[in-house]
Amino acid sequence: MITILLILINTVVFILVRMGKIDADKMSMSYYSVSVNKEYYRIITSAFTHYDITHFVMNMFSLYNVGSITEDLLGPIRMLVVYFGSMILGKILSLQIRHANHDDYTLSLGASGAICGLMGAYMFVIIKYLGMSAMSYFYRPIISLVVMSILPGIDGISHISCLSMGMLIAFVMTLLW
Repeated sequence: MITILLILINTVVFILVRMGKIDADKMSMSYYSVSVNKEYYRIITSAFTHYDITHFVMNMFSLYNVGSITEDLLGPIRMLVVYFGSMILGKILSLQIRHANHDDYTLSLGASGAICGLMGAYMFVIIKYLGMSAMSYFYRPIISLVVMSILPGIDGISHISCLSMGMLIAFVMTLLW
């Protein structure tokens, strides 16, 4: 399963961060580090890096749940396209929004943006095929996303950006299926 592989990669990176072998600050992302210093790798490394155990466990629990259902719905290759596509495009959009708001130095990290991208793709596909009545299935995840995005220290802009990119990628995929 691709979801399990992604969780394993996140786990290895988390263990290396906790052991002091990887500096989480050098893996995280900000507008300044990516756009000014041209450290583009941070767009991806930031999505596999977590500071503390709570952050890591919550994201891996979410990845397991959202990733598993999205992988079942889309298949492993399309799921990976959504995961990495929404991660990259959503984080680039997030950086541009932060820059427009003169927030060039705030660090962002964690898998939650890519997980939100998976959630966006899942929501789009379900609504496309079941109609707006399917929205009733998403009340709790949407409430969780809103709460998770407005808490202090959480990059809510990245969550919403990645969610919207996941929806967009799913839209394009349904046109190509």
